[in-house]
Amino acid sequence: MSSAPQSPDRPPPVPVSPHLLTGWFGLMAVGGLGFGLFADEKPFGSGVLAHPLAILFALAAAALLTLRFLHAQPLTEMISTRAIVLGCIIGVVCFFVGDWFGVNLMALP
Repeated sequence: MSSAPQSPDRPPPVPVSPHLLTGWFGLMAVGGLGFGLFADEKPFGSGVLAHPLAILFALAAAALLTLRFLHAQPLTEMISTRAIVLGCIIGVVCFFVGDWFGVNLMALP
């Protein structure tokens, strides 16, 4: 009738927001689109590590690490590996969509 007993050496599980996946996918989409819009201008310099896509993934990694340390549990217990990869794919696709719009809007008179 009751759930499995908690082991005494582990802290109780931290409740995770049900909107965590929505936030992850949404932030990757908005970030990818935003970074893509200005990618042609090379706002961070001309090096490989200064490419807006590299900066986008560095910020995404920092956000995932922050989430992991704030909740004090492994990241894959909060967001599945598939959802993390899907968020990265969404970010790349939105980056290229934003880049396309950025290049074509700059060509308008």
